[in-house]
Amino acid sequence: METLNLLHYPSIETTTTTALISGPQVQLKNALSAIFPQPTEENQIISARRKLGKTAKILTDEQIECMITDFQYLIDTWLDEFECEVFGGKTLKKLLGEKEYANTK
Repeated sequence: METLNLLHYPSIETTTTTALISGPQVQLKNALSAIFPQPTEENQIISARRKLGKTAKILTDEQIECMITDFQYLIDTWLDEFECEVFGGKTLKKLLGEKEYANTK
């Protein structure tokens, strides 16, 4: 399972949220991943430890991974809520899906 890189949103992914992300978000993530290569899970935990500083010394790898997953969930949820506010109750994914559907007719 891939985990959150705390400073670079493009490298954020978990198996839980992967199912939630599709379409344009996947394309954006892939494009940004090409620009910002992703470290392995272990390297991401090491990176998170470095960024957390002294706080990370008292946390296990599992705790850091859970924390990263929780942050990813919040980011995804808040982004969906923001998109619903901006786009009249619809997420960007839904809007683009409707556009694609209209183009196929």
